[in-house]
Order: sequence, then C-alpha cells, then structure tokens
Amino acid sequence: MALGPLVVILALMVLRLTWGEPASAPSPCPQGSSWSPDLDKCMDCSSCPARPYSDFCPGCTTAPPPPFPLLWPVLGGTLGLILILGLFSGLLVWRQCRQKEKFTTPIEETGGEGCPGTALIQ
Repeated sequence: MALGPLVVILALMVLRLTWGEPASAPSPCPQGSSWSPDLDKCMDCSSCPARPYSDFCPGCTTAPPPPFPLLWPVLGGTLGLILILGLFSGLLVWRQCRQKEKFTTPIEETGGEGCPGTALIQ
C-alpha cells in the first residue's frame, strides 16, 4: 500500500515538532550585564543607551532600539503640510459658501425717489 511513505513523512513531522531548540548555556554574567566577546569580560548594560551598537548590547534585555534620526523633521514636515492643506481647504470652502450680496433694488438713473423735484440733467 501507499501508507509507508505517508507514515515516514508523518514521523518526520512529529520528530521535527518535538525536536525543539537546545537549551542555552547559562550566562556567566550577573543580572544587568552581558558578555562582550571582544573584551572577554562582562560589561554593564547601563552603557547601552549611550552606545547602543556595542557588541554586548544585543545580549542585554533592556537594550534600546537605535534612534530614528529623522523623526522630528519628518513629523514636523507632515504636521506642517497637514496644517497648510487644512487652511487652504478652509479658505476655499469659506469663499464658496459665503453669502454674496445681491442687489434687490434697482438703481434709478432718473432721480426717482432719491431726488424729488430736481432733475439730474440741467
């Protein structure tokens, strides 16, 4: 039958799942420090914020991620652009929606009620 290869594949999958990773060796350094292979000694993790790229900092649990140097210029430029676009669109909406004065009374050129008894042309 064809169950032979299926059983072998299933056994390999079970073996792969139960294999696991080897237990890591205990660190020779006390808590708050990490081993430096370059210096062959334990180094204090408190220096990692000032020097995050040191060889022992990845072993520290409190190693900060490297800072993003363009964070403030990118953030400021984005917020400035949003502000300018908001003001511009607000101006366009205001110009479109403001009430325009309409002339409801015609202008009389013959004098009419504005100048009773006098002629405009003498």
